[in-house]
Amino acid sequence: MELSELKTLLSTPKELVTKIQELAPVIPEDAVNFEPEQHKVVTDLTYRPDRPVDVETGLLDADGNKTYRKEYKPVHRIPSATQKQIIDWSVNLALSGGIEIDCTPREGFTTDEAMLAMIKKTWEDNKFDYLAQEIERLKQRFLTVLLVWYSVPADEGFWEGIGRKDSKFKMRCVILSPEDGDTIVPIRDQYKDMIGAARLYKVKVGDKDFEKMDLFLNDKYITFAQGESDWVIETSTPITYGKANFILDEQKRTEWADVADKINRVEEIDSDTADENQTSAFPILAATGEIVAASGGGASNTRKTFQLENGADLKYVESEGGQESASTERKNLRQDIYTETATPQISLDTASFTGNLPGVSIEMMFLPSTNKARAKQNGSIGIFHQRNLNFLKSAMAVINTDVKPSISLPMKPKFTIELPRNLTEEYENIVKLVGAGLMSKDTAIRKLKFTDDPDAEYAKILEEAKAAAALVPKVEVPV
Repeated sequence: MELSELKTLLSTPKELVTKIQELAPVIPEDAVNFEPEQHKVVTDLTYRPDRPVDVETGLLDADGNKTYRKEYKPVHRIPSATQKQIIDWSVNLALSGGIEIDCTPREGFTTDEAMLAMIKKTWEDNKFDYLAQEIERLKQRFLTVLLVWYSVPADEGFWEGIGRKDSKFKMRCVILSPEDGDTIVPIRDQYKDMIGAARLYKVKVGDKDFEKMDLFLNDKYITFAQGESDWVIETSTPITYGKANFILDEQKRTEWADVADKINRVEEIDSDTADENQTSAFPILAATGEIVAASGGGASNTRKTFQLENGADLKYVESEGGQESASTERKNLRQDIYTETATPQISLDTASFTGNLPGVSIEMMFLPSTNKARAKQNGSIGIFHQRNLNFLKSAMAVINTDVKPSISLPMKPKFTIELPRNLTEEYENIVKLVGAGLMSKDTAIRKLKFTDDPDAEYAKILEEAKAAAALVPKVEVPV
């Protein structure tokens, strides 16, 4: 849709809403039915029907034979939470280390420090490190997430020590996604440039559901409501920040799309195996010939014995190879799922055997996963957070006009990937470097990350060293 067409359609709300509804992306079915209990293996009785069984009626037919009626018994339906594991690992590796703002105030620009301080204050006030992980989880599941910034009155003293004290507003943000029933619609022109975004949703008034649409443009956002007979404009609010107040985060496929069929197959194998175990987990005892007597077993808790005559025989009957084949297939599928999605396959069982691994071994073990995390940080995640920083610079210049000269201040997001650490190895290496005079104690404290306040820790070390030196008796050198 072109911007000129969109602006023309603003005068005919019904036509505009219809056009935008046609642009709505299709949410994958397995993203909607994400929870394990919603998976097809549990809910689709056509995919996994109940098992028919013959039950005696207690009646005989005309020939004196037993008669049976058909009943259906539930089969096992065992889902997997693999999709959640894939997303959790992906998000945690990329974002659990937090997001720093990489920015150095420029010489000659007296307002740069105030601009940076205001953005950091806004970042912390919105708990953005945590919001970033939630946004990424939603994106990897639903593919499209919209973040909208808006201003609210600032508490007294909120900007204390940062620029002007009389700044009356601060910025807040809200996440809009299909998880809450919203349909997020990106609106692009023929060159794929974003010209707007829409949110389609429903509100309940009394016993009736009414459809609504929020349309976000660069200069305003408009709310449309479904009236009794037609769509109407409910509100129109100008955007005064100099930039669009919405930031879209999206990806083309769910994080598990490449292995969706393999996950379905694992659930099928687990369910089939449970059914098989219920009916034939224990071998069947088959008898041929004449059994004269039997004793033991049961409540007597002794080995059951049989007396056989006339060439009778007993033997156990059990399937050969079937369960082993299913187990091998499942193991291979699970391995493929984790390998193809670069997801670490670590459990409490495997972790107990890793021991005190060297740091390089830990890095190699997680290399595919960290490569994936870095690719995301340098791709969609980095772009999304760069757009947030760009918007916040414009917003801060409106809240505090004194920092307007610093709109051009370069800043970008900086990410850290947190991996398990071999603290013993790190400690020994750093001690050697300090002892050799190749690293200061101040740097060593920061490298080890044993404290949240390295400066205070280093000051304590200097005080303790000074106090220890004072206790050493002075030795007078004879003249």
